[in-house]
Amino acid sequence: MSAVTPDAGFELLEHTADLGIRAWGTTAPEAFGQAARALVEVMGIRVDAPGRRRVVKASAQDPAGVLVAFLNELIWFHETESVGFAAIDVIALSDSGLVAEVEAAPLPEAAVGIGVKAATYHQVRVERRPGVGVEVHVFLDV
Repeated sequence: MSAVTPDAGFELLEHTADLGIRAWGTTAPEAFGQAARALVEVMGIRVDAPGRRRVVKASAQDPAGVLVAFLNELIWFHETESVGFAAIDVIALSDSGLVAEVEAAPLPEAAVGIGVKAATYHQVRVERRPGVGVEVHVFLDV
């Protein structure tokens, strides 16, 4: 996982029933990767141990849907295989699909983060800002 810089990063947003993520990057793949890193931090499933590299794919009808589908794939992967993530790299992204490479490893102990049921379409958005980069907003059902 990478450090937060002015050009890329994430922050958690408060909401009455859910938890929001605002993530940004100089490119859309970077912003989507930051959103995934925020999800991993929220869930307490970041691992430092080396793991197995795996490909994760997501598709939808628009970029916002791709973001939701991607985060839900990571949640599903974690829940079905009881793994945490050491790295998440978005390697291809279009308006209707995403391919990411993740490094997944068994969790050394039970996750100590917040249980996330799903990423939602509530107020989800992907905003391209010329000359600045890309910012995404997504809310998680917790």
